[in-house]
Amino acid sequence: MKFIPYGRQEIIQADIDAVVEVLKSEFLTQGPAIENFERAVSDYVGKRHAVACCNGTAALHLAALAAGVAPGDVCIVPAITFAATANCISYCGGEVAFADVDDTVTACYDSCRALLEKYQAEKRSVKVLLTVDMAGNCCDRAAFKRLKDEFGFVWISDSCHRIAPEKDCDGPDMTVYSFHPVKHITTGEGGMVVTDSDEMAENLRLNRTHGITKDHKRFVNNSEAHDKNGEINPWYYEMQTLGLNYRMTDFQAALGVSQLKRLDWSVLRRQQIVEIYKKHLGECKNIAFPRVSENGIHAYHLAIVLIDFEKIGKTRAAVMNSLRKNNIGTQVHYIPVPMLPYYAAKGDSNKLPNSMSYYKKALSLPCFPTMSDDDAMWVCENLKKCVGEL
Repeated sequence: MKFIPYGRQEIIQADIDAVVEVLKSEFLTQGPAIENFERAVSDYVGKRHAVACCNGTAALHLAALAAGVAPGDVCIVPAITFAATANCISYCGGEVAFADVDDTVTACYDSCRALLEKYQAEKRSVKVLLTVDMAGNCCDRAAFKRLKDEFGFVWISDSCHRIAPEKDCDGPDMTVYSFHPVKHITTGEGGMVVTDSDEMAENLRLNRTHGITKDHKRFVNNSEAHDKNGEINPWYYEMQTLGLNYRMTDFQAALGVSQLKRLDWSVLRRQQIVEIYKKHLGECKNIAFPRVSENGIHAYHLAIVLIDFEKIGKTRAAVMNSLRKNNIGTQVHYIPVPMLPYYAAKGDSNKLPNSMSYYKKALSLPCFPTMSDDDAMWVCENLKKCVGEL
């Protein structure tokens, strides 16, 4: 039996051809393939602007900068997510406040409201609220839209686990995607921010490229920008803020355009795999699945099960090692961010019962489009043996 990892990219000949075509072209970076990819994604999700960058973490950082996060600003982040969701706030000097999750493993509305009211009572406004489409599940967008209208924060959706038309889940000021190899589409490494805001899009693009602009309409030093006849000096540019080099290459963008054509199939195939898991594991007494949100389709970047390891008398490590011996790779998504030493050292005192309960039971099973039904059945059979239900 071949090894089945928890996630894996799919590269076909059309992807290779698209990359090779760019490698043979005049532009390897800052060329037309970037704009093609941005346009394709903005058209797919239904947003006016899309700004590509080098990875999902960079996209989150750019979004935090565009939101205006500055030292001392309070920003809310769910406890169950990858560290990058919180780090983008810390990069800007912001203060991270951790919210609990609900049974969909997305940001808990009541926990977020309690934090917003707490800081409001302390005469401190919350600058940004970050929600996370954990595993591909969508939070209650309508509820968070009401919170945004009431409290006035900038809403960033970390949708690195889910790319979907925004009409299915409207509300965020900015939505962030990741194109890491285990995600729905890959550019090797890559990320993107989409928004309807002209101002935010302009900020995203400026910070992506060193804070440098060549747009003559934005120039400040007009005497240097123009010659004596008022013509623009062709070499001239201005660095207007301390930006970053977060650019994506053209060959990555070409791969993204090719992969995007198979996105709907990728999501559908993941859903089919999870249906096999639910059919054959759903009746197990010690295995459960997180609740599926009713807010848009579940994209199943991850296939997470919840196992009562104490009840079965086995540690999670023992179960994972047993599955690995049978060529099945699993993972845990994620250690609660406030447990990580960097954030734990800051003394966060929030009580996060749902996050801690989830973490004790979570296990991510293999889920990627090129898995066969037989692969999924092999996972079910071996997991049942591990938990003593076969």
